[in-house]
Amino acid sequence: MNFYNLLKINSLIKNFRIKFLGLWLLNVLNKRTLAIFLDPMLACNLRCVMCHFSDNKKRANLKGKFTDKDLELFAKSLFPNALKLQIGCGAEPTLYPNVEKIIMLAKHYQIPFISLTTNVILLTAEKINAYANAGLDEFIISLHGVRKETYESFMVGANHDIFVKNITLIGETKKQNPNLQLRVNYTFNQDNFDEIKDIFSLFENTKIDVLQLRPISNMGDTVYQNFDLSPLKNKYSTFIEQIKYEAKLRGTTLLCNDNLIPNNSETENTNSFLMPYTSCYASPKACWYDSFDFREETFRKWSKRTHWKMKIFRNIFRSKTYFKQSKALKYSVY
Repeated sequence: MNFYNLLKINSLIKNFRIKFLGLWLLNVLNKRTLAIFLDPMLACNLRCVMCHFSDNKKRANLKGKFTDKDLELFAKSLFPNALKLQIGCGAEPTLYPNVEKIIMLAKHYQIPFISLTTNVILLTAEKINAYANAGLDEFIISLHGVRKETYESFMVGANHDIFVKNITLIGETKKQNPNLQLRVNYTFNQDNFDEIKDIFSLFENTKIDVLQLRPISNMGDTVYQNFDLSPLKNKYSTFIEQIKYEAKLRGTTLLCNDNLIPNNSETENTNSFLMPYTSCYASPKACWYDSFDFREETFRKWSKRTHWKMKIFRNIFRSKTYFKQSKALKYSVY
């Protein structure tokens, strides 16, 4: 399944009521509608300065990991209704000893698209091949700098040489697994923006299938605190057109914002209206709604008990003012 084609189709549907109608129908037919974002272990090997793991107090509270039993129960409860599984969201999943098992469980429950978000530093040739052979569809690489000095200053604890070696290993595995994709998430700020133009040269031996350019956002407890992007505004539009050209030339799907500082119509993100009904985050400390306990009941039983389908159906007729506006930016897909 090409998940990014679904994103393109979704972006073409502008009316949120039509989207809720479609979501309701899919639930009535018991089809897959959930995007699951799973942190099986709350830990990270790096202290990236734009991440909450860079803050000592915040990091002290980020602990715990899924037991084998919990993993089995979690999969049984939610995987049958999952359209996508992303392993790793706010933590580093390769620290978890049973990543391969998560992938195998996802394949057992026939989840169409499985991705792994990682800083790649702890990867080895053996791990990369094991994940691919288990059924992984996509590696998502977090990147905060192209040049060695920038990369290592933003991704504290990382080694640029190891990074380059491991993305090359992913490239070798991709040759043996044609359906395996590589996505790069580049978070930019004033201090690393100009390096984006060199990103394709960094990956000259490994094709980037999907590139997401993410403007820095204020996550709260982080070492890096310069969130002002206004100095980049004048050159951003010219820059983004060049990146679109480079991505198209290489067959890379690009996720980006057309304008660095969007106008009011662009900041209205009606896609976020559906997120509480489609996006499920889980970690050793939390799982989606307080009323849902994957250890006690499956998603299907919970949705019946809570009249889930009726809640979605009622949203077809609600006004925009009913929904909580999200500050999340809308990404265009090219």
